Amino acid sequence: MSEKRTDPDDGKAYTREELAEFYKGKYKKSEVAAYWETCKPVKAKGKGKGKASAEPAAKAKAKVKAKAKPVKTEKPLSRKPADPEEVVKRVTACKVIPVIALDSADHAVGLSTAMLEGGIDIAEITFRTSCAAEACKKVYDELSSKGVMVLAGTILQPEQVDVAIEAGCDGIISPGWSAEVWKQCQKRGVLYLPAVVTPSEVMLLSSRYKLKCLKFFPAGNYGGAGTLKSFGAVFPDIKFMPTGGVTKENIHDFVGLPNVIAAGGTWFVKPEDVQKAHSSGDWKPLVAAAKSAKEAADKGAAKK
Repeated sequence: MSEKRTDPDDGKAYTREELAEFYKGKYKKSEVAAYWETCKPVKAKGKGKGKASAEPAAKAKAKVKAKAKPVKTEKPLSRKPADPEEVVKRVTACKVIPVIALDSADHAVGLSTAMLEGGIDIAEITFRTSCAAEACKKVYDELSSKGVMVLAGTILQPEQVDVAIEAGCDGIISPGWSAEVWKQCQKRGVLYLPAVVTPSEVMLLSSRYKLKCLKFFPAGNYGGAGTLKSFGAVFPDIKFMPTGGVTKENIHDFVGLPNVIAAGGTWFVKPEDVQKAHSSGDWKPLVAAAKSAKEAADKGAAKK
């Protein structure tokens, strides 16, 4: 007589053959064998004891199925970002983009409000810190109705594209080129601004990938406005947004070029100034800094 073992799930006894027959074609033999080893042998205590149930295989299902990996269900992606052409128009109108690195998501709304009061309605929040997505979501939820647009900076991985879009971002910005990030941006229909510094990169991204608007980073290390002026002579249909080394003193050199839509900077959103404003509750210094940056950019752009 075949050995019977007690299924710990329903407390009834089954033979190994009964288990194997029931799960034939559903589970590997090794999986059934492993489950069999978890069942306790039935100890006979006289005539009629330890008999198999009249419904052997049907009752033996729970534990084996429990061992199967659960299917993960993810929340469907639902947010549709703004049209890329519209985003470029907004960036072009703004002229100076604050490149923001936050240590706390609690600083995001206060800072973005200060920027808005100073005339800057776009915030590039960089994904350099763990609170970036939360910060973007706070700004989007509380200030999008007031006209603030959020861009995601320092995007390095394609997975970050979805996170940024769902958090309210309407543009994806990278410090370099990533085909994987580009593919995800194409899939989601969001503006992608990868950074370039050489003519070969401009040629590749504009011809093969049809990108007509690019980031120039780090601008200060690769010739600054002089390099972009040279780019304009050979790539007249390509627009740029320089960041890295842009200051209040030189922003006019950049935005005064016909192939520059706007320039990104950090000098008016320094982390220590943001922390001080948040702690004191006085955001006026940052409002003034935003106004000063905006005025410098508009003055430079007027030279076009």
